[in-house]
Amino acid sequence: MKGAAKIISVILHPLLIPTFGFLILFNSGTYLSFLDFDFKKMIFFLVVLSTLIIPLLMTLFLYYQKLLFTFNITDRRERIISLGIVLIFYVFCYILLKRAPIPPLFHAFSFASAIVVLVTMAITLMWRVSLHMVGLGSLTGMILLIIFSMRVNLEFYLIMTILAAGLAGTSRLLLKAHEPSQLYTGYVIGLVIIPSIMLIY
Repeated sequence: MKGAAKIISVILHPLLIPTFGFLILFNSGTYLSFLDFDFKKMIFFLVVLSTLIIPLLMTLFLYYQKLLFTFNITDRRERIISLGIVLIFYVFCYILLKRAPIPPLFHAFSFASAIVVLVTMAITLMWRVSLHMVGLGSLTGMILLIIFSMRVNLEFYLIMTILAAGLAGTSRLLLKAHEPSQLYTGYVIGLVIIPSIMLIY
């Protein structure tokens, strides 16, 4: 069971959430889907590079420099350092997307994601929440916003994301990585902040 829990934790890693989010936006069946395919590839490459690959490489670099001591990042200081790195590149991604001729909703999701990381960092100064659940709550919040604001059928994505959140939460409990309250709080942070910021953006 713990082996399966570790695999699920990797597949649903928080760094993958922006990638999942943009894939859903690209395939939402709304006007967001009608961007030129080559342009979509360029945006997707930018998002993957700045929100996944570079933060991951930076984390590996810090690990081998002995500034981080585990990949699980359970220590509060290490977690803040890791979130700080992620925040820098999320902001970098937002700035680049802001300059691209794409619908504002893409900018809004990128900006809201950076705000979620900032809020999570602030909370981490006092208490530890599940980053996996923050990410999946964020994805759920974004999908709900698209469903209600654009009146589109994204129920499949919504159901899959909720199921993923359940799997991730169960996995984190099995691995004794978090307490239930840390899971619920993380999920609510993402679920509330992402649509709220996107609405007022």
